[in-house]
Amino acid sequence: MSHNADGSDPNVAVPPTLKVPRPDEQAITDEMTILRGWLTYLRGSALHKVDGLSEDELRWKPTQTSNSLGGILMHLGFSERLWLRVVIDDEQMDMDWTADRYAPTFVVPEGWTLKDVIDFYQTETALADRVLDKAESLDQRSKAAMRPTSLRWALTHLVEEVARHCGHMDITRELIDGSTGR
Repeated sequence: MSHNADGSDPNVAVPPTLKVPRPDEQAITDEMTILRGWLTYLRGSALHKVDGLSEDELRWKPTQTSNSLGGILMHLGFSERLWLRVVIDDEQMDMDWTADRYAPTFVVPEGWTLKDVIDFYQTETALADRVLDKAESLDQRSKAAMRPTSLRWALTHLVEEVARHCGHMDITRELIDGSTGR
């Protein structure tokens, strides 16, 4: 019989430790509440993954082509800005990211600390929440002509985008210091 390095049985499924509560699976509620609940949970999970990092760990990449935890959190902040403030609400701002339009969103600016990255992310999520707070329906159409879509599509996409990157963050954080859990 094989065992994990810590002597535990690899065939026994152990649920991850949850540092951030998930939406109540027994609650009967509307789609907006469920989607916002999952987004809130995932945002908290992303913040948990950077908690206590040194400045070097914030910028560390497991491979040359992967992203750092700080870079991922920056990207997630820009994603919320793009989908909710720019696309859904048509807020005018410079979103021109040159030929490789996504690469700059994964960069922690020179001189920024962990606190700066967290502050940026929390500011962006708070501003995105304002757009959601005033939404009357998930059927609301985007106001920006550049991306015709619905709030339902944009919010669902944000949930899957943050979830996907939280998975990347899980692996990277475990490689940095062995910590696991959501």
